[in-house]
Amino acid sequence: AKTLMKVEEEWRSQAIAFSMCSAGMECNGAASAFQQSCSTIVSAVVQASSGDRDNVAEYMNDVCTEIAEKDWRHGRCMVMGKLIADTMKEDAFQNRVNFDTAALCTKFWTSVVKEEGARVEQERKEQANAEEEANKADEAAKAAEAKRKAEEEAEVAEASKKAEEAAQVAEETAAKAAVEEKAATALEDKAATQAKEQKSKEDGEAKEQADLKEVAEVAIKNVTVSDEVAKASNATVVLAANATVLAEPAAVVATPAAVAQPAVVAAKANKTA
Repeated sequence: AKTLMKVEEEWRSQAIAFSMCSAGMECNGAASAFQQSCSTIVSAVVQASSGDRDNVAEYMNDVCTEIAEKDWRHGRCMVMGKLIADTMKEDAFQNRVNFDTAALCTKFWTSVVKEEGARVEQERKEQANAEEEANKADEAAKAAEAKRKAEEEAEVAEASKKAEEAAQVAEETAAKAAVEEKAATALEDKAATQAKEQKSKEDGEAKEQADLKEVAEVAIKNVTVSDEVAKASNATVVLAANATVLAEPAAVVATPAAVAQPAVVAAKANKTA
């Protein structure tokens, strides 16, 4: 069984090489090698069974059973054993002497090449599909990465824009606050100036009132003093007149200094006041 398994590996390689052979290439080498190897094995099996078809069927069944059923070589072994048994005749002698191994191997070769060609083609399709799926997955991954990167860049740009807008708003707010503060300061300064001017005006008016009051008081005092002086003067005149009547004629004529003395006294009193 081990020998047959090894040979089957060679047959597979030969069949694949033949199925992949293109026009203009030497394609007969694989077929010739298979034909020679196959003929040797088939002849050995027929001769070992003494040309008895039942013995061949039993022998090949035993050999193939030693190969695991899941192994592709098990199935090919069974096909080969059935083909040998079906090709053999009832006459064991004819089988030993005239068995046409070349025709059997040609038929078996056709079967193997067809099967391997179909398998290779299937593997090609599967590989192509796998590559296509891999390419799609790669493209999808690239697209997803590009989308993620674009979204990330958009988020960064949006965040930067918002930051700039926030900074602009903050700057405008600060400028507005500065203008308002300046305006408020100007209003305060204006109010302070107006208050100072008003106070100065009020102080001036108060001083002027005080001065007027003082002048009025002085005038009132002056009038009072003048009245008193006048009264005193009048009294003096009356006294003097009375004295003149009683005195001598020479005493009647008073000197100007004597007459003015009361007026001088009154003026000094006003100045002192």
